[in-house]
Amino acid sequence: MSAMSAEAAFDDVPAAQTALRSRIKWLCRSIQLAAAVWSVWVPGSFLWRWLPIDPAGLIGPLGYALKTDMSGLSATQVEWFLALTLVVWIPDLAVGFCIWRLFGTYLQGRIFAADAAIWMRRVGVSGLAAVAADVMVRKIGLFVLTSHVQLPLSTLLTFQTIVPGDLLRILFSLFVTALALIFKAAAELADDHARIV
Repeated sequence: MSAMSAEAAFDDVPAAQTALRSRIKWLCRSIQLAAAVWSVWVPGSFLWRWLPIDPAGLIGPLGYALKTDMSGLSATQVEWFLALTLVVWIPDLAVGFCIWRLFGTYLQGRIFAADAAIWMRRVGVSGLAAVAADVMVRKIGLFVLTSHVQLPLSTLLTFQTIVPGDLLRILFSLFVTALALIFKAAAELADDHARIV
């Protein structure tokens, strides 16, 4: 879509979409607020749980899960794990931003428009990126936390590679992406129809 046609699309908001916008305004604002709170809550809750850094508190649960003696875990290892895990917040922040922009587009009355579908697709794609980053960082973090012990490579590679929550997030992200592609095709079809009529 060219810049001229995008500007024209923004100015020509159908009356039906304006009426729908007024009915869902509170919902859009609530979702924007939830996205903003979630974006701050993710790192905040993580830091609340992990600070102050206490390697002794990790030795028991991690050793039990891996079926090995984790004594000797250092604060430096836990600090590196914490830093790596906070990196995952960046793709999560992108998801929150895309959700904010999607519902901002709805609030402007452009509900069944191509730009709304593009933001919806960005929500799905950034969600997939967030899951991929989470899986990778979880695996790298495990290597960091267990670097002082002798564990079989098979244990390191298979321990919590993908958990059920990851599969649910992948499914949701793919669903949103597919829905966005359908909405974009429908918006383009409606634009073509409007030009003909």
